[in-house]
Amino acid sequence: MSNAFVTYGDISPRVGIYAVGKLLERLEPKLILDKFGRVEALPKNRGEIIKWRRLRPLPINTVMLTEGVTPAPSQLVYEDLTTVIAQFGGWIQLTDKIMDLHEDRALDDAMTVLSDQIANTKEMILWGVLRGGTTVFYANGVARTAVNTPIDASLVQAAVTQLKRNLADKITTKLAAGPGFSTEPVAPSFVMFAHVDLEHDLRQCDGFVPAEKYGSGSLLDPENEIGKLNEVRVLLSPQLSAFADAGGAAGSMRSTSGTSADVYAAVIVARNAYGTVPLKGASGIDMKVNNAPVGFSSADPLGQRPFIAWKIWYQAVRLNELWMVRLEVAATALS
Repeated sequence: MSNAFVTYGDISPRVGIYAVGKLLERLEPKLILDKFGRVEALPKNRGEIIKWRRLRPLPINTVMLTEGVTPAPSQLVYEDLTTVIAQFGGWIQLTDKIMDLHEDRALDDAMTVLSDQIANTKEMILWGVLRGGTTVFYANGVARTAVNTPIDASLVQAAVTQLKRNLADKITTKLAAGPGFSTEPVAPSFVMFAHVDLEHDLRQCDGFVPAEKYGSGSLLDPENEIGKLNEVRVLLSPQLSAFADAGGAAGSMRSTSGTSADVYAAVIVARNAYGTVPLKGASGIDMKVNNAPVGFSSADPLGQRPFIAWKIWYQAVRLNELWMVRLEVAATALS
């Protein structure tokens, strides 16, 4: 772990490294969306804007050459996408009494809840970006306000066909665990992100294969992958919230109010469909732990208020609207 992006406050580097290691150890399994996007770290002191550049494909040329005549040249055409990173953070204040006398391990407990907070913060930022994509299929009707039927295999296949028509590539790598930005290979597939409320309906889909029946195939995400529908791996999380009461008459579907169906976004992505931007390395976590020694600060001269804090610069962006599809569906109410 590099001190270039982690601040330890007044504790020793050895303890600090252990603390940050524990934080990342708990944080990484909770990050689902972050693992399959394109990561471009913004170096420190390079401003707050990052530019993503892509090369537009050349048109297919079916015109036959004429003898002795040189055809007009093609031109390289680039498209630029920019995004501005933003700052997020949180902290916990303790007291010297808790640190000295309490039977619970306050520092460990603080690390636990702060790592959850960081993971949930990053996932919600990224989920807000992903579920705002412009390519959308509805389970029924032509608008969100009509949706009141569950997901099925034909809807998923329609989304996959759309991705293929748009020349989207399957995902073949994911972000590897650890402090760097290395990747590791995975079996080629499209990936679906959705809320855990959709698990029952997904398992009822024709052709669904549970993860435990993959045989020798490895999981993209052992913590959150429940199975696959043909070429789509399915990853579920309770953080990927629905649009409450946004659909049609609820009937037997889940509903927050009991009247209109909650509408769930199931987002299917291809390779390089979206990107994330941390500042510096290892997701750019700036962590501070202060044990509040006596005389350290005039604001706390007796050293009574230690704290643990985190801060990140982070942003996410949809890189290609044609390489992701949002399915808007309802979820069967099980109780």
